[in-house]
Amino acid sequence: MRWWLRAAFLSLLAGTGAEGSGPSGAVVGRVGDSAVLGCDLLGARQSRPPLYVIEWVRVGFVLPIFIKFGLYSPRVDPEYLGRVRIEEGASLRIDLLRAEDQGWYECRVLFLDRPSADADFQNGTWIHLTVNAPPTFLETPPAFVEVRDREALSLTCTAVGNPQPVVIWKRSDLAVQSGDAVQVRNGTLSIAVVERASAGTYTCHASSKEGTITHTTRVLVQGPPVIVVPPQNVTVNISQDAFLACQAEAYPGNLTYTWFQGSSNVFHLSHLQARVRILVDGSLLLQRATPDDAGKYTCVASNGLWKPPSASAFVTVLYPAQVTTMLPETHLPKGMRGVIRCPTRANPPLLSVSWTRDGRPLELGKLPGWSARPDGSIVIATGNDDALGVYTCTPYNSYGTAGASRPTRVLLKDPPAFTVRPKEEYFQEVGRELVVPCAAHGDPPPTITWGKVRSTLGVLGHHRVGSPRVLVLAGSPGVPQEGSFARVTFVFLGNEDKILPLCVQIGPGGVDQGPARVWGLWGRCRGAGDRDRGLGWGWGQGIGMGISA
Repeated sequence: MRWWLRAAFLSLLAGTGAEGSGPSGAVVGRVGDSAVLGCDLLGARQSRPPLYVIEWVRVGFVLPIFIKFGLYSPRVDPEYLGRVRIEEGASLRIDLLRAEDQGWYECRVLFLDRPSADADFQNGTWIHLTVNAPPTFLETPPAFVEVRDREALSLTCTAVGNPQPVVIWKRSDLAVQSGDAVQVRNGTLSIAVVERASAGTYTCHASSKEGTITHTTRVLVQGPPVIVVPPQNVTVNISQDAFLACQAEAYPGNLTYTWFQGSSNVFHLSHLQARVRILVDGSLLLQRATPDDAGKYTCVASNGLWKPPSASAFVTVLYPAQVTTMLPETHLPKGMRGVIRCPTRANPPLLSVSWTRDGRPLELGKLPGWSARPDGSIVIATGNDDALGVYTCTPYNSYGTAGASRPTRVLLKDPPAFTVRPKEEYFQEVGRELVVPCAAHGDPPPTITWGKVRSTLGVLGHHRVGSPRVLVLAGSPGVPQEGSFARVTFVFLGNEDKILPLCVQIGPGGVDQGPARVWGLWGRCRGAGDRDRGLGWGWGQGIGMGISA
């Protein structure tokens, strides 16, 4: 049997009931450092070296962790191999301390040359080795964590050490405290509903008297952009550049900006596409502004997530008054009221319009029956040969004028005339179709339009224009209900108006009380065609009828 097996066997026999028999001590070390467990059982040095075996036992290990006999190589437990040696008699030096080295140790010496078996073994002091360790992370979240807006988030940070470290979370150097939105417990930070404001850098701190370690995680919240610098209303003079800011923040940051004037993309508008630029930060640069550029502009920022936000502002362009489109010819109805128009636009608003006829200034005050509208148009009470000529107009505002209009030649034309007139009145039963013819001629050919002048919700709920010359009224099905009797008047729109009172005969005539309290009523209505009067039927109080004129 090898010597150390015999020594170990004797150690087990001698150690039975011996633990804790001597006084105890304590040694404190630090992970990575060295510690010496003292043992003075060998006493003073003798002239002849005694025969003995040195053993170090540890609670929890079946065999001694270290056995040394004479000049033989020591037997060392694999956990301590290369890290332990004897120094200063029987003391044990442990190098490169580990956290798992912490525990109870005892020195034992087996004297082989003692005459008494009872004195073979001497037990030393029980020593407790404490191995302090700085904090070490066992679990940490990733350096970058992506989470969608409105979802939950959990960050877990676990650390060990001796003494046990305390784990806290910080954000912007401030400790994160538990509250309604955030919970911190046992090193885990939980956010029930992530918001855009939840994004940022979170740091886990594990601290003890042996030191502090940290781990940083950056939380990235995925969501639609947020416009942080919206555009502001801007006013520029004509030909100046206009600048509209629009800056957004988002994650992911693959932002794209789209600008609209009204509801149209600025790059789809022919008058804008060559003069607009969208800058890298999303701002819009509009170069050499024109009057057509004025209006509402909307910035839309998108990163492909959910509905993109938008922000709007108005561009105002100041410019001298100008004529838009003057027709080469202006037609006035012969013998009737007519208007010579000067189509203008101006910002600031129009102040005045001057006219010339045949190259000479036109003085309206010297022409009876002639007047000017606020928009600068000339109103002529009766069109005749005095109105003939070539006219130009020049508009003005506080910025001045862009110049005179193109000339327009005023010509006299016969007014439209009816060739087929509607009758003065029509009678038709409810539920039947009514056809009203109408025709007119003129140069240029007139446009015939039907319109209802006054009405309440009535029995004639459907109508159509079969052709420009015919109005067709389709009767409503069923019997008119109480309170739904109608008055209806139609107008032919043109230079010559035709007011057509329309009367509806309901039922065969008289008053009959039917089922479900339905009343059949009839009456007669006449109209003289006076454009200042509207004659029709209206529903009165009780069972009577009121007549409105």
